[in-house]
Amino acid sequence: MGVMVTRATHGGFSARALLRVSAALLLVALAACATRPRLVVHGLTYDGWRDRWHPQATLLEYAYGDSYLMTSQKIERGLLPASAVFGAMPFGEFLYVRWRLKATGETFHVRVDLRNRLPADLLRHELTFVIDGSQLYVFVVTPELIKPHLSSPPLKTWRSAHNVTYEIFPTLRSPDRTDLGEAAPWAPASRDQ
Repeated sequence: MGVMVTRATHGGFSARALLRVSAALLLVALAACATRPRLVVHGLTYDGWRDRWHPQATLLEYAYGDSYLMTSQKIERGLLPASAVFGAMPFGEFLYVRWRLKATGETFHVRVDLRNRLPADLLRHELTFVIDGSQLYVFVVTPELIKPHLSSPPLKTWRSAHNVTYEIFPTLRSPDRTDLGEAAPWAPASRDQ
């Protein structure tokens, strides 16, 4: 964007030129604000021990975020089997995970486009993933507790025994849980309890 400043004949800036410069600076500032990522307090977690995938697979790399900012770790010999990141982060557009199967040495990687898979309100939710051989599973864990806790998780993640959880990859389950039916054992408890 070009800005043209003219000088008045008496040696100072004209009011019109000053107004144009001010308007241009305001437009630049507004454009910068409009392109900032939307931040929301939520988390990214994984637990290979509790979800029982760590004995078979080594996590090599993960990245979560958007084009402005992402949370990532990469170590070729392998990352820790469990980790958690919480805080004000951009509403994630993607999740990338790379892992190696211990038995065969095969390496797999998946980049999940999250733009149409996350709930509109991600506040205090967590994303977690589970590795099962060559398949990656991604879940949204809501802050809503299941009362009473279940003795075994209905989904592949241990978190589904304690919190309302739904799968978003490879199968997209309805965030409003309409596909689960009212009688599902992990349906949210009433808020009165």
